Amino acid sequence: MAEQGKAIRRQAKHYFMEHGLGADTQTRVTLFLQGVKGLNAAILARVEFQPFEWLPYKFLHNQYFKEVELSTLLGKGTQWSSNPLVYLAATNLNLALWRDTGAAKHLSGFFRADHNFYEYLALSHAFMAEIRFLPLLPPTMPLDTPFLSALKEIEEENGRQIQTQIRLLKDLDIGLSPEAREDIVEGRRAIVAALFETLLAEVSRAPSAEGG
Repeated sequence: MAEQGKAIRRQAKHYFMEHGLGADTQTRVTLFLQGVKGLNAAILARVEFQPFEWLPYKFLHNQYFKEVELSTLLGKGTQWSSNPLVYLAATNLNLALWRDTGAAKHLSGFFRADHNFYEYLALSHAFMAEIRFLPLLPPTMPLDTPFLSALKEIEEENGRQIQTQIRLLKDLDIGLSPEAREDIVEGRRAIVAALFETLLAEVSRAPSAEGG
């Protein structure tokens, strides 16, 4: 992780320790995660038209419905902000999410074992590996609120799905060298990490009058 990214995460940890998770912060976190999961679900929806005998079908099918379920659960547990500037900032970041990840190229055609599908797997893996809020929160913060319970469930589910993703990234035969595979995976992780750090920087620079 780059030094700047580490500094942003340290700043965010300090901010959460000092200010907790008020409505503005919860709203920014939820809208970002819903943007990520909405993007992923839009791509995964294609699998519902995929031939059933394709090996990764079951994993992708389950992931699609889990993304929609967890996104809804988080929304219901969120204390929503009344500040319109929070929604403007969230919209701008979600536009950057679609632009920087190049997600639109994964929206057409069938999934098949090719370079494009491998790039999608690497992107999906990056979402789950890089976007982690719980390690940034104070260890004494109770996780039994609706918002934090939903956030915890999302990150636990991500941890379970990562294991299958790693196997697919390792074993899928698409004619790429190990070095080329690693370049794709690390490239997607860098893009997602930068977007996540942008969110953290914006949240931790925000005025704290509302308590978070």
